[in-house]
Amino acid sequence: MESPLSICEAEILLQTQNIDAFTASFAESLHSLLPTAQESARCQVQLDEARAKLRDTEDDLVKALAVKTRKEAKRMALVDAIASAKARVEDLNASIQEQRTKKQKYAAIISQQNLSLAASERKLNESVEQKDETQEVISWYNRVLGFHVKGGRGVKFTFKNINMNNPNEEFFFTIFHEKDTYSLLSCEPSLNETKELIHELNKTNDLFKFVRVMRKKFQEAVAQGSLVVTAGEHEDSAFNSASAPVLSMSSVRSDILGKENEHEVEPTEGNPQVKKQYVRGGLKAVLSPGSASSVRQSSRLKARKKSLGEDASHVIC
Repeated sequence: MESPLSICEAEILLQTQNIDAFTASFAESLHSLLPTAQESARCQVQLDEARAKLRDTEDDLVKALAVKTRKEAKRMALVDAIASAKARVEDLNASIQEQRTKKQKYAAIISQQNLSLAASERKLNESVEQKDETQEVISWYNRVLGFHVKGGRGVKFTFKNINMNNPNEEFFFTIFHEKDTYSLLSCEPSLNETKELIHELNKTNDLFKFVRVMRKKFQEAVAQGSLVVTAGEHEDSAFNSASAPVLSMSSVRSDILGKENEHEVEPTEGNPQVKKQYVRGGLKAVLSPGSASSVRQSSRLKARKKSLGEDASHVIC
């Protein structure tokens, strides 16, 4: 039968081997953690002292077992701490990836907004330039053709610069539009073939062409000296001046004219429905003074004036 001392020595040897194996298994982890390594070194010293004491007495064995128990508890706590740290690292990596995704998304949004802002600035600059050019073109048309439009009960078209002997003499006619039908309210001086012209207007709905033909008829009548001067019909409501030129067809955007309110003829106080009637009926072709988008934008105003001059020469002639 083995003596208790042999048993203790065997147990001590076994415990020493276990401790050495444990120390080797965590050597790499303890090496990266300096404070923990220092603590392990201190514990190792304690273990060495315990080994010396265990060799002397059985009581030292109990103390050594107690030290082992404490070290095991620390090891379990360390394992838990490492697992918690790994989970935290994974959470941080996921958060970093999410932030990178958001950063890319926000960068794309900012880039898109910058492009939209640049496009808006270009459109604004083009609109300002176009408005300035249009105002100059409108002024030029009024000066050359002496053409004006007034809205009231019907739309009154007035021309000057027709009679070369009296350029300030006014020639006018008034068109009324209701239920998709045009009618001629007045014409001063009166002209022949107005019924045929109104019939053609209702057939084609080309008010632009009708206005040009009427001006041409006035010119022909002046040239032939066959004007019949009649007293103009009394108009029920006063006309609100909305002076505007008729531009060439190549300079009008009909789709824009149908959408923007500044292109509509202003109604009088007593006729609130006139505005809607004339816009539907083809008065889109008549431009108001504030119409900044009624003329197509060109690269140079000089080229525009040249084109308009050719159109005006056709109308005047």
